[in-house]
Amino acid sequence: MTKTKFLAAASAAALLTSCGGDSGGAPPTGGTPTPPTSTLNVSLSASNADVTVPEGGQAKFGFVASYSGTSSAPVVADIVIGGRRYTLDGEPSESGKQFTVDLATVPFPAGGETSSTVTFRLCTSSACSTVYPGSTKTFTVNLDVEVGDWMTLQRNAAHTGYVAVRYDPDDFSDAWTMTDFSSMGINVAATRGSIFSSLVTNSGTYETRAISSTDGNEQWAYDLTPAGYLSAPYFADGRLASMAMDSSSGNVPMQVLDKDGRYQTTITYASQFSPGGTPTPFAGKVYFQAGYYGNVVYAADPVTGGREWVTDTSVGARGYVHEGQSVGVDDDFVYYFGGGDLVLLARDTGTEAKRIANPFFSGFGNSYHGSYLGAPILDGQGRVFTFTDNKWQNQPLPLMAWSTDTDTALWRTNASYINHPAYREGLLYAPRANSAVVDVIDTADGSVVRSIQMNPGSSNLTSNVVLTERHLFVATSTTTYAIDIGQTGNPVVWSTDKGGELAITPDNILVISSNNGIHGIKLF
Repeated sequence: MTKTKFLAAASAAALLTSCGGDSGGAPPTGGTPTPPTSTLNVSLSASNADVTVPEGGQAKFGFVASYSGTSSAPVVADIVIGGRRYTLDGEPSESGKQFTVDLATVPFPAGGETSSTVTFRLCTSSACSTVYPGSTKTFTVNLDVEVGDWMTLQRNAAHTGYVAVRYDPDDFSDAWTMTDFSSMGINVAATRGSIFSSLVTNSGTYETRAISSTDGNEQWAYDLTPAGYLSAPYFADGRLASMAMDSSSGNVPMQVLDKDGRYQTTITYASQFSPGGTPTPFAGKVYFQAGYYGNVVYAADPVTGGREWVTDTSVGARGYVHEGQSVGVDDDFVYYFGGGDLVLLARDTGTEAKRIANPFFSGFGNSYHGSYLGAPILDGQGRVFTFTDNKWQNQPLPLMAWSTDTDTALWRTNASYINHPAYREGLLYAPRANSAVVDVIDTADGSVVRSIQMNPGSSNLTSNVVLTERHLFVATSTTTYAIDIGQTGNPVVWSTDKGGELAITPDNILVISSNNGIHGIKLF
């Protein structure tokens, strides 16, 4: 709640305080008012504002408060703002018997839909011990900040792991824990109100499950049995699917569900005894890597189940990836790391557009265990970032950069890293192998511009990295940290005794997932 007082004269005085949440403000305070003899009837130009803001965006809105009547005493405008995601946009302007109140959302507001009130009243002084009768009015703000879904590995088709929101660590609190399963896919997907995971229950059933982001309770479960391998699910456009398979086949079924767990259609692909990577949705289609011998990229329509195209990227003994990769996608291309090459396929046809050789690759030749648990990271400016070789999730390897403008490998890091980095504004944030350090890497040349140390005594980092506008989240197997990347020294500002893979939902839940449980941390 923000309370502001303005005198209807040139020497306006102001007092600012804040408290409360974002779902309605407390009533104005100021002692027991003694009504003056004058009545000042206030009317507002509107009773409410319905405001929708995209992730990372800003909206401006407001109202005009007019009053009738006169008083020989001062007339002071007192404004109480009942939400934390918007504030006054400058001092209200006064003209005659009107105050124009301009409001604006704060930078990088937290996601979600809430309703709160702005209270306007007129007083005889800035202390507001006396309120003019007839002057107290409320203005309702229905605010919806549309933070995007966590759709696939590292959130989006560019696999950046970045969410454009700003949080306050003082708000962080443990919300819930769900533990009734024996193992799960590496990551989760999430939309507002629901978190989706593919897992193995304690009774041995393979299923996709939706749990409430509010309380962690099961919303529905879809039985995928028989299956022996699971990927995490993707979610987009109200549909989700995992790569779940039981045995080798040229027609492995990928069952597509709607957000309520109802079967929609089946996409088929070829694979043999391989855990697939999380499929990547983009512009109404879904893209994924599989193939009986690996190196095959698929594009499919999740509405009809039909394949849009299938491209085998294998060329001689240039390397193979059989399992675990999520492809990168943008408007023009699908990006696939085949080990010995980075291959760009035209998104609409699957035709090979570019093939860039990897000078650092070692695993040439066919391999039935050619894994790449990760995804190409796209910066949107002609650079792509991968590890240098086939890899398991926490296998130490250097990182490298590719230029799709010059069709060359640009650089390779000196150190090795694990799991999955995050990207934002020319910097990669990568967990250094066998350490409690995140290196911040300049994507122009691969140099380390600074290193962020976890708390003294921390065990080695094992998780992916997730970024918000102000914080970095990373975890060991038992502890998750939040680091302030905007403050000098990048201090650890919060931690919890739960570790695992990380994701952030559109309704401000940090999800920590591992075979020990799925935990929800309320961020706002």
